[in-house]
Amino acid sequence: MGRNATRAQQAKARVREARLVLLSERQAQDERIEEATVRAVLAWEDVTAAQARLDAAERLVGDALAELAKEKVPVAQIVTLTGIGKPQCARLLRLAAAEADEAPAGSEPAVDGDGGGKERAGAAG
Repeated sequence: MGRNATRAQQAKARVREARLVLLSERQAQDERIEEATVRAVLAWEDVTAAQARLDAAERLVGDALAELAKEKVPVAQIVTLTGIGKPQCARLLRLAAAEADEAPAGSEPAVDGDGGGKERAGAAG
């Protein structure tokens, strides 16, 4: 009977050691998952911020192109003057026109975080 008790204790010790190994492996995996998740979240925030800046810059370009169009500059000449491709010019002009249609008369739409019309007025003048 003493021998069975010793074997049982040894078996329990082996099981505890195996569980500790599994636990440490699981903790290491959890840490790797957490680190990768943090990197993904931070990178996505950077992408979102960059996209917002790109959208604002495109609105400024569209406004400037719309000013050229108001001066009766043909799109082909705008392309030559700016180096912006014809499809991009057309898209940016449509963007400016759509925003002009959406904005109340006499107001300039604010771009998130840029304070509104100051930069937009400066880009047009």
